[in-house]
This record gives sequence, C-alpha cells and structure tokens, in this order.
Amino acid sequence: MKEAVYKVTFLPSQRTVTAKRGEILLDVLRRESQQVNAVCGGKGNCGKCKALLAEGSEAFPLTLTESRLLTRDEIAAGYRLSCQFKVMTDVRVKTEDPALNSAVSKPPLPKASIREISPQVRVEEFSLCRPDIDDQASDYSRLMSALVTERPGIDRLSLLRRLPHVIRELDYRGRAVLYGSEVIDILPFSNESGIFGVAIDIGTTTLAVYLADLKSGEIVAVRSASNPQSAYGQDVISRIDYAIKRDEGIDELRTAVLTTLNRLIDDLCKGGAVSKERIYDTSIVGNTTMIHILLGISPERIASSPFIPTFTGGKVFESRELDLEESIPNSKIYIMPGISAYVGSDITADILSSGFVEDSGNVLLVDIGTNGEMALKSGGRIFACSTAAGPAFEGGNISQGTIARPGAVDHVWLNGEGVGFSTVDGSYVSGICGSGLIDAIAVMMDAGVVNESGRIKGEHFELDGPAGKVRITRRDIREVQLAKAAIRAGVSVLMDRVGIETRDIDRILLAGAFGNYIDPENALRIGMLPNVPVERVSPVGNAAGLGAVLAVLDSGIRERAESLSSEVHYVELSGRKDFNEIFVENLALREG
Repeated sequence: MKEAVYKVTFLPSQRTVTAKRGEILLDVLRRESQQVNAVCGGKGNCGKCKALLAEGSEAFPLTLTESRLLTRDEIAAGYRLSCQFKVMTDVRVKTEDPALNSAVSKPPLPKASIREISPQVRVEEFSLCRPDIDDQASDYSRLMSALVTERPGIDRLSLLRRLPHVIRELDYRGRAVLYGSEVIDILPFSNESGIFGVAIDIGTTTLAVYLADLKSGEIVAVRSASNPQSAYGQDVISRIDYAIKRDEGIDELRTAVLTTLNRLIDDLCKGGAVSKERIYDTSIVGNTTMIHILLGISPERIASSPFIPTFTGGKVFESRELDLEESIPNSKIYIMPGISAYVGSDITADILSSGFVEDSGNVLLVDIGTNGEMALKSGGRIFACSTAAGPAFEGGNISQGTIARPGAVDHVWLNGEGVGFSTVDGSYVSGICGSGLIDAIAVMMDAGVVNESGRIKGEHFELDGPAGKVRITRRDIREVQLAKAAIRAGVSVLMDRVGIETRDIDRILLAGAFGNYIDPENALRIGMLPNVPVERVSPVGNAAGLGAVLAVLDSGIRERAESLSSEVHYVELSGRKDFNEIFVENLALREG
C-alpha cells in the first residue's frame, strides 16, 4: 500500500513541499531550512518551536504538552508546537524566512593586534618565453621558472588542466595568485580586480561572516544570521546528542549550517560588488563542536569523559572538501586552532584580537554565550576553562525569551516615573533578550522586587510600555541565576588556579555579541563578574570574528595562533571536587 503524502505550504512564500503522513512538523521545517527555535532540541520542554498554522491544524488534536506550554491566546490564534504536531492532512504554515542581517556594522580592526597587512595570498606578475623546437620545456616548468617565489608549485588538478589554454589565451603574460608558494589561480596581466578573503565565526547561536580586501585590509562587508542548528537544540550538548542518535544527524546539522553560510557569502559578494571567484582565502573560528560538525567529524567523544576531540590544531582545506565551492570556489579554508574540547578556536581568536596578551597585569577575558568560555592571564601564563552557562542569555528556557532580534527588550532602567525599557530597532515587543534580562533583574534588585535568593514579590514582574509588555517570572530569574553562577564559578576556579583575588584583577574583557551589549554595571550588580570597579570592565565586541579577519589579513597571526593554542593551560572544571560548592555560593544575586 502506497504511503500517504501531504502538502506543506509555507506562507507567505507559497513554497510547497511534501511530508509523509504522521511526520513531525519540526522535522519538515528543519529539512527545508525554515527558521524555527527549538531550544530543547524538540523534546517538548521549552515551548519555543511555535508555528502558526493557517490550515490543517484540526486534523491533529492539541497534545497535553501544547496545552501546558501554549497560552490560551496562542492556541486561539492557531499556534502549535512544531515538535508535537503531526502532519495528517495538507497544511499551510506561516514561517519566517531565515533573515540575513544586512544592517550589521563594520567593526574596526584592532590596530594593536595586527602588525601589517601580510596575507597568505598574494599576486605575482609573470612573463614567459614562448616555446619553440629548441625550447620544449613544459608549460608547468616554464611558469614555475618565471616566478620569483621560492619553490612554487600547482597542486590543484583543475588549474593544471586549464594551464595550457590559460597561458596561451593570455599570450604568455599574466598574474599568478599564490597561497604561500602554491599557485591557485592565474589572472590576465592587465586585470586589476582585487583579491579578497572571507572570515567566518560559527557561533552556537549566530553566524557572522566578514568580507575583507586582502590588499587594503578594509572590511568591505559584514553579514550575520541565526545559526540554523538552533532548530536541533540551543546548546552544543543537544546537537551532539542529535548527531550521534540519528543515522544522518551529523549530515543534517552540517547541511543546515552550510546552506546558510553559502547564502551569507553570496549576499556579502553582492553587497561588496565582489566576484566570488576573487575570494582566495577563508578563515573559520568556532567552538570545537561547531568545527567538528562543519567538517562532518563526529563530536561523540566530546560529550563524555574524558572529553576527547578528534583534533584541535589548525588545518587548511580546499573549499570543495567542505562543500563550500558554490560560494567560494577558488578559496583555501583555514581552520584556526582551538585549545580543548570545550575551549575552541573562537577563544584563540578572542585572545588574539582583543589586546588580551598585550595588556599588562592580570587580565580576565569572558566570552558569554551558551558556553561561558574564559581565559585569565597572570604572570605571563594563560589559563582557560569553559562552563555550561546554558541558553538563558540567548533567550532559551526563558518564558518570553528571545535572541537579540527586532522587538527584543534589550535594555531596562529605572527612571523617575518607574521602569523604562527599549527594544532592538525600536520595534514592538517580541520578547526579552539576555542584555535586557540582566538589566531587568538589576532594576528589580534596586527596586526591592527581588531579593538575594532570587525570590520575587508576586508571580511575575511586568515591563509595560508604549512598545508592549513582557513578563519576567520566578523561573526566568532562576535560569539567570544558574547561568550567571556557572560563569562566576568558572572565573573563581581560574582565579584560584592562578592564585589571585578580585582586587588583583586589572581588567575584564567581555567578548561576543552578547558581551558587547550588556551593561557592565548591571553584570557586576547581579554578581556575574568579580566585583571590580566598573571602569575596569571593557566590552570588546565580536572578538572571535575579528580574530578570524586578522587571520586572513596577516599570515603571522596564524603562527601566533598555533603557538598560543599550545601554550594555554586548560583547566577541567569537572575535576574540581569543590566546583559545585563554588557554583552554589555564586547563585545569590549580589555583588561579589
């Protein structure tokens, strides 16, 4: 008997796909790269994977989980949880197309971190003697002999196949594009088109992609988008679990991120008026799990003790090996080295671009995200660790939590008339993001609404303004306490390992997009950071992305990255018998 198949139509695009009878809607959305937030990985715990059904909802009754996690208004409007809903008839579902954030500003290059524009890729002009009966040297040896570069060569078979035609078409004069000593492309002699590089930061929540001019050092364009793997779980453990428990789990996760990366790079090229064929170098940073999944390497051993990754060192690949030849066909791809299973190349990049090494004294770097990764420099030594902060600061496990998208409450303050707040882009309230949560809890502490233990007066605290309303519940506050305690406990362990106290910390660097937007004073107020004078706390923006940019502009940065990754002392927190005690001590909402 033939298996029943139904149509699933996405609105407003009207694109239609098919689904098997009884197929979970979340699986359909994932397969078709539709934007959906599944913080819990589709286990029915978070209530975030909401989908608005315009047709077909009645064919599958509301589940108990949906009754518990959806409000009456949401149910009445036609919302269902995509992880619970089974396709039992033709369905029409309203979705958001994965938006590219083209409004991301171009961050300045940290000049202290780059000595000169000296990319791995360069161009060398050549002029060849024409062959004749008395000079039967091969085209290959003729070209290699004409180049000044020491011991040049061609490794790409595709270029070797084109070589006879190209050098004759160019009348034996041209420009060789070299990656180190390898010739990777040949251009006309008169061709003045530039050479470019792409830098990619694969965050657990957000992807950021930069286009850089390898001659001038200018960042030409920047794009970002939500990491589509969020549909499989907000944190790396959820994604590892999906990768190892599904037959094609790792392929699904990999395809999701590659699809979005290809779109982002295409959009970059259009925005910068750059041909994709002129992108010759790409650097990629990310946490160790994200890098493993990108390469199609199982992250299974990362999830369980003794937490062993397949590799952490730097690697160079061809774009076709990573299935990125669609958007960067001529590019080499450099993977920056990481440090351990849970301290990845994003922290290496943070350290290199933030001025961390150059700063004198005791310097603490904290990259705040789903994983709280941190490094502490003291006495010429660097120690690093990672804590499972959880997804609270990215909007996960928060009743009305969201990432920093339009409408997200991003800042909260006390004013003469009560409590004021702002939203991203000034849009109508769509939820509250991490920076807004930290502000709100600090305001609640100052107003006496919540005490040190996290106990709140009443059932919830409501922010109400012209842009709308958002509620913060007891559970929300508890989630923030757990997240901030994990970060603060990790910092405490590093301080203990180094042998310093809070008063000895000369500077705290807050890295990551989230770290750039939080109010340092409020982060200190709730006890997320050591209680140093606020002027010692400096947001450094997306230092991981900037570190990736530096790696395409200065080949010396790669040497520093390799050296640094082997010099950092990794501290495994699970080996500390007193970690839980330290964690509990830092649950309180107080400066300390």
